[in-house]
Amino acid sequence: MNHFNNQVLALAGVFQSALMVEQLARQGSLERPRLEQCIRTILNLNPNSVEEIYGGASGVQSGLVGLKEVLAKRGKGMSPDVLRYAMGLLHAQRKLMARDDLMETLSQHLTRAVEQCRYFDDPLHESVIAAVANSYQQSVSKLDFRIRVMGNPSYLQNPNIAEQVRTVLLFGIRSAHLWHQQGGRRWHIVVKRSKLHDTAEHLLKGL
Repeated sequence: MNHFNNQVLALAGVFQSALMVEQLARQGSLERPRLEQCIRTILNLNPNSVEEIYGGASGVQSGLVGLKEVLAKRGKGMSPDVLRYAMGLLHAQRKLMARDDLMETLSQHLTRAVEQCRYFDDPLHESVIAAVANSYQQSVSKLDFRIRVMGNPSYLQNPNIAEQVRTVLLFGIRSAHLWHQQGGRRWHIVVKRSKLHDTAEHLLKGL
C-alpha cells in the first residue's frame, strides 16, 4: 500500500474514532467487535505496517465513509460534534507529542495494558478496558487542551461508558499519531481535499 493510502487510512481512523465517540455519547453503546478492534489497534505497539494496525481498509470502513462525506461536502451534512472530535484529536495529538513526559507516561501505561490483555487473554475484559482508559486519563487528559464530549449525561456519567469513550478517544489519538508519522498535516485536509477524497473512495471501492 502506498504512502498516501496509509495517510488516508490513518485519517479515516481519526474520523472513525469521532463517529464512535458520538455513538457512545448519544446511544450509550458500541458494537463489541468495534470496541475490540480499537483496543487491539491501541495495544499493537510494534506494528509492521499501517494496514496491519487496522486490518486493511475494512477496519476503518465507517471512517472512510465519514471522511469522504466531509471532504465532498466541506463538512456540511456531518454532525458538528463528529467534526469537532476529529479536529480535536488531531490537535490533542500534536500537543501530546510536544510533551515528552506525557508520552513516556502513556507508553508505560500501555505496556501495562498489554500485559493485562495477555493475562486475561481477552481485549474486552473489564480490567483491560480500564487499563486502556486509564492510559488516556494519565496522559491525554493531562493536557491543557480537552476534548469535550457532548451527549446524554446519564450515559456519560456511567463509569463503564466513560471508560469506553476514553478508549475510543485513545484509538483516535493513535490514528492521529499514525497520520502524522505518515506525513499528514491538518492543512492537508484543505489543500489536498480532492486527493484525500478520491483515495478514500478508491479504498472503499476495493472492499
